Amino acid sequence: MKKLALTLGAYLPLFVTAADWQQPLNSITDKVIVQGYQAYASSADKLRQDVTALCGQPSEAALELAQQDFKANVLDWQEVQWLNFGPVTYFMRYYAFQYWPDKKGVTQRQLRVLSQNPETMEAPKFWNSASIAVRGLTAIESLLFHPDFSPMTSQEHCHLLEKVSLHHYESAKAVSTEWSNTQPQSWVYSEEGESFDANQVAFEQYLQQWVEHMSAVKDSKLETPIGYNSHGNLKLAEFYRSDMSLKTIQKNLQTYREIYHTGSPSLYDIALESQPEIAEQLEEQLKENVTIALQLPDNFFGEGLTKEQRIELARPLVSSISQSQSALVSLMTQLGFQIGFNSRDGD
Repeated sequence: MKKLALTLGAYLPLFVTAADWQQPLNSITDKVIVQGYQAYASSADKLRQDVTALCGQPSEAALELAQQDFKANVLDWQEVQWLNFGPVTYFMRYYAFQYWPDKKGVTQRQLRVLSQNPETMEAPKFWNSASIAVRGLTAIESLLFHPDFSPMTSQEHCHLLEKVSLHHYESAKAVSTEWSNTQPQSWVYSEEGESFDANQVAFEQYLQQWVEHMSAVKDSKLETPIGYNSHGNLKLAEFYRSDMSLKTIQKNLQTYREIYHTGSPSLYDIALESQPEIAEQLEEQLKENVTIALQLPDNFFGEGLTKEQRIELARPLVSSISQSQSALVSLMTQLGFQIGFNSRDGD
């Protein structure tokens, strides 16, 4: 896998010092990450409770409520999905929260095995060694929406759904608690004997993750499923079974504006002082992303459109996200950061 190396430039612009990054770093952590994980854990808890109610008294209404809970939890996940850093990196939790893309149907196969051998989940340390494919949202989506599973009529399937939902909640709660009790500066380290500013290095990691996530949204979430550059496969769209593929992209793009504007001063404020032209270019492009994404039809990833129609509809958004990423990279370079390879790219 390729690695993205983002290192501090030898010099910072005249108006920017390492101390300037503390405010946007702490504000993004508090307002976007800490509060985001609190919401994520809360909606995971509601999902867990309503799944338990579904298994206790199965009905169409109970199933529909659990499905709606799942969709709410997915959107809360999109608020924090961009940052693979900090507590979520423990125990592969970032990848367990969402095992995607699952190109070979690993989740479904492993869930079938578990449903046939439910006693294996009773082992005290089962989740410590369980596959990431059955530990989070991807597995829950399959159990609630895949036609091979019927939690309303199968006790085995509902028991499995209950177990996975409980573990998912416990993981989300753990990350939320850990973020509330830690600071991003404590997650960065210097080479032995080297001095560094923890605020700047931690903020560097945030920016790195943001750039990488932009690529993931454009390439994996948008282009690949519709066959923008090759053969399409709509089943590769994110959360396609629950019809959340477009909504997740919209949420990601809305979150990008939060990242840019959170804090006093925010990254936008600092950029506007030092690099006003690039700062405004990025601001306008981030706005444009949201506007275009919200104009896409609800069935963009569904039935009723040809591949050619989807590609034509996607062109403005693909272009806008690309321009956003270019503007962000340019801004980062001007602010003293250097961009290397993207760690979310395939080999």
